Parts: sequence; C-alpha cells; structure tokens
Amino acid sequence: MVTRGVTSNVRLCLIVALASAGVYCQTATGAHPTFEVASVKPQVWDGQGSVGVFVRGNTLYAEHASLNDLVEFAYNLRDVQLSGGPGWALRGKLAESVLFQIAAKAPQSDSPPTTDEFRRMLQTLLAERFRLQVHHVSKDLPVYDLVVNRGGPKMKESAADAAFAMNISGDGKTAIRIVAGAVTISQLVGQLSHYAGRPVLDRTGLSGGYDFTLEWMPDDLATGADAGALGRATLFTALPQRLGLRLEAATAPFDAVVVDRAEKPSGN
Repeated sequence: MVTRGVTSNVRLCLIVALASAGVYCQTATGAHPTFEVASVKPQVWDGQGSVGVFVRGNTLYAEHASLNDLVEFAYNLRDVQLSGGPGWALRGKLAESVLFQIAAKAPQSDSPPTTDEFRRMLQTLLAERFRLQVHHVSKDLPVYDLVVNRGGPKMKESAADAAFAMNISGDGKTAIRIVAGAVTISQLVGQLSHYAGRPVLDRTGLSGGYDFTLEWMPDDLATGADAGALGRATLFTALPQRLGLRLEAATAPFDAVVVDRAEKPSGN
C-alpha cells in the first residue's frame, strides 16, 4: 500500500518513460477514441478553486487549465517536453493567457477507461475543438541515473515470500519517509522521480526486492538555519548513507512535442 501526504490544488504532472523518436501530426480522423459528450468553456482564475486535469470514473475534468496543461496531460509530458504554440496557451506568463474548464464524458462501458485511453480521447478533443496540430521530436533532457555507491548497497534483501509494502509520509514542509518491504529498484525510482524533480533511471543492475527505510528533508529545509538541529539529510545525501546508492546527473532522449497550430475554441 502506498500513502502520501497530498497538497491541494496541485496540477497533475506525470513523469514519462523513455520513448523512441517519431514524427506525428494530430488530426481528428477517428484514429483515436472520442468522448461521448464534452463541454469546453473559458474559466477565469480568481485565486480559488482546483487547478489541473483530473479523471473521476468515466469523466475527465479540467479546472483552470491552460492549453499547455491540457496538451501535457494528453501526451503525458513534462513542461520541458512541450514547446511552440500561441502565447495564450501558456499559464500565467502573459496577459493574454487563457484558462479553460472541461467536463468530458467517455462512452458508457462496463469499466471506466484507462488513463491512456483518456489521454487519447483528449488528443482527439484538442484536435477538434482547438484545431491542435503537433509534431514529435526527440529531445535530450536532464535525468538522474541511480547507481550503486562506493562500498556497495546497504539495503537488506527481502525474503522470497515477503509481501510488497511501501508507506510514504511527509510533504514539502516536513521530513519525507519511505518505509519499504520487498520493493524493487524500479519501484523505488518511480518514487524518487517525484521528489528529485526530474526522471530517475535505474542504472544499479540490482534485481529482487529490498527492505529499507529512507528519510530526508526537502532541500530548502535541510539547508536552512535549522538544518543542524534537525539532523536530516537531503535526498542526495540520504541515498548513499541509508541505501548505498547515489544519484548522478545525466541526460537521456525523450519524446517531445512541438505545437504547430492551435486556435481558441468557439465554445461547446
């Protein structure tokens, strides 16, 4: 079971896996599934309410979302993987920025669509309502390689019949603590990517499951005036101390999207 402190009104942002380069222009030709019904409206930000793209059941919602927010969700991108497009598509950087509210219902089925299916339906919606056209390029982006530190790993190998468990506590204002049992390195890097601010790739060569506890302070707190009193390490110092692993800065090729054309939607 995974638990984590959640901060409200945080825009959903997902870290993507490595992808091969390709070229593609999005069109509404029926290649992707479509929503059964969708409402698209401008939505002015007044300092209150939710922000981002959310999926609940068989409906996708967007609140105070810029076009770039929508494109990033539809194509599973981070900010650095998206470029091009008009100024009004940005969030809060220009006076002409425009935000949108969307409620889009998927066709009725026995089970809700997967996240990937919602992404493809949103791609079609953006092509239809925003006249969105994009192409894909390969772009080298910053990552961290997780490698074994000098002296070898310090984690305990799990028993062969041990059950997976990962409990995460803490947020940006307190120490973050991961208590893990029978956790693989690939499962660990998925969490580290969230906290490190860039994708983390497994370069350890370690297999199997491990039991460990990893605790650290967010960088701004760990380097503040109380750092000594707190006695906490940052993520970058806790990994070698507790697990015998370390993060090394690197680059890796990722799929990136360039917006060639977009128009403001005329309404529902």
